[in-house]
Amino acid sequence: MWVPFELGRPFGAPNNPEFQTRVLKALLSTLEAENGPVLADFDEDAPVSSAASDGDESAWACPIELKAPPPQADGDASVLEHALLQEIGQLRPWYELSVEQRSRTTVGVSSLDIEGNARYITAFLGDVWPDSPAEDLSQSVALKHAFEDLRAWYFESVMAQPGQATATSKQIVDWFWHETTAGAILQQLDKVCRESDDEVMQHLAGYLLLPRAVTGSVGDGSDGRANAEFGANRSFGV
Repeated sequence: MWVPFELGRPFGAPNNPEFQTRVLKALLSTLEAENGPVLADFDEDAPVSSAASDGDESAWACPIELKAPPPQADGDASVLEHALLQEIGQLRPWYELSVEQRSRTTVGVSSLDIEGNARYITAFLGDVWPDSPAEDLSQSVALKHAFEDLRAWYFESVMAQPGQATATSKQIVDWFWHETTAGAILQQLDKVCRESDDEVMQHLAGYLLLPRAVTGSVGDGSDGRANAEFGANRSFGV
């Protein structure tokens, strides 16, 4: 079933079980078809926050005051690693509060902890790329898991902030990609992967690393097929 929601939100809106249930029931109804395959459309837009519905995108201001602006992302890898670890230390109390409040986390796909993910990611900005930390994972898959955990860790941290209910997803995404060290480093990682001779890493950058909100394109910018080929969250089914 194709849904008109932003990438990463296949059920449309977080913390809205009534709407999510309608999406799930619509998906399950495709099983009633006598013939297949079935490609159905969900015709409702996801609910928006009160701030967004009022057209007021300035209502939310992230109260996390990071002690230092993001460093130059093309700097020395060790300097970037130190800056990223320092930023993670500042956000840790908010992440722990988020887990306590929600009794769950989406972080954990990587075999590394959050500091290990930070070190593994920044190592790719140096002269020698690190080996995979897990024997059963390729270097590229381990990197994908690392940046997915890092991104989720930041999003969950900021969502524990007072006043987060007025934040639009766009505001939170903009904060991550344009105001944090993590966002700056991932953008530099995207550049490094694109310029490498490794075809797998090139595809990782071209399709999976940066969202369209940052790149301004779909996948590698050539056409819209990337989402379908790489299983983006805009479609899902059983």
